[in-house]
Amino acid sequence: MTTIPTVAGQGGSKLLGLEIVRFTCAMAMLVWHYHHFAMIGDGAAMLGPHRPLEWLLYPVYRFGLFGVQIFWCISGFIFYWKYADGLAAGRVQPRRFFWLRFSRLYPLHFVTLLAVAAMQPVYSALAGHSFVFGGNDSTSFLLHLFLADQWAGTRALSFNGPIWSVSSEVFVYVGFFLLVRAFGRSRLVIGTAIAAGLWSMWSGNISPALICASYFFAGGAAAEVLRGDLFRRRPDRARSLALLMVIAGVASAALFDLSGSDDLLATWFLLVAPPLIFLCAQEFRFLDRWQYGIQASGNLTYSTYLIHFPIQLGVGIFVMASGVVLPVGEAWFLLAYLATSIVLGRIVFLRFEGPVQEWIRASTLEPKRERIAA
Repeated sequence: MTTIPTVAGQGGSKLLGLEIVRFTCAMAMLVWHYHHFAMIGDGAAMLGPHRPLEWLLYPVYRFGLFGVQIFWCISGFIFYWKYADGLAAGRVQPRRFFWLRFSRLYPLHFVTLLAVAAMQPVYSALAGHSFVFGGNDSTSFLLHLFLADQWAGTRALSFNGPIWSVSSEVFVYVGFFLLVRAFGRSRLVIGTAIAAGLWSMWSGNISPALICASYFFAGGAAAEVLRGDLFRRRPDRARSLALLMVIAGVASAALFDLSGSDDLLATWFLLVAPPLIFLCAQEFRFLDRWQYGIQASGNLTYSTYLIHFPIQLGVGIFVMASGVVLPVGEAWFLLAYLATSIVLGRIVFLRFEGPVQEWIRASTLEPKRERIAA
């Protein structure tokens, strides 16, 4: 969940392609979680034989959960691009690195955690059970408070459930800092992290943090290729190889049924995501005319991701209190949910997330140098 910086050495490219990918993944996650509305009360408000706009959104309904993995991969790309050299040389100090992360992630997480903790008892009193995520006990709250609920193996999701992916990523931030600080931009580190994630996927010893690390460091590998000798000497060849890898991945998905195994799908995304991100990180000058809108959309990813479940929970309380039956099978309701999430996400970013982040950094770090989110 990082904000994408300008890439020096690429004509001032703003990585607008990656901003588009980020926003697309955020919307995919909102659509993937749309089925939560059918779980309100006793689940009587079903989606029906066909989900709204399924003819258009079937791939998102089926594979939208992997938007999280793409997020992890993008984060690894950005962190390697922005911090790897400085960490290897000892120029990036721990306080600075982790305080940037804290100011970026924690304020909105804290507020949404409190909001869900306050609303779930209201819903439970009306419905007789929690909405979607149970196990909202004091231990889970404490782990959520420190963004640590997914650090030690897999735990059942609770409170603002989507934060699980951020919790996993925070654990990886620590590993990234320590490993790159100790070993530099080592290919062995990248390979070991990817192998550890694959082992976790296929061995049955599921660790969200290890799986996150595999995607994160795979994204780092894409950044290393972009800044490496092959790209500097033969950029067209590097792009062609990446494009062939993506085409081969898409062709394999079309020829073989990958949907029967989540492990197989996760491995497929791990192979396809890095070359795709490499391609999207290229300079696309024709996008410059829409730069403001694209960057504004990219800035919505964290806010929409964290507020969409509280929005659903609020709707659930209204439904249980009023007896209204939601038209969850209607396209207009899906579009209204997405539009509401985007509009409120924009308001949250402009009125809370961005200002609080700037205030924290201005109060604790160099005021003028830390205004751009990292």
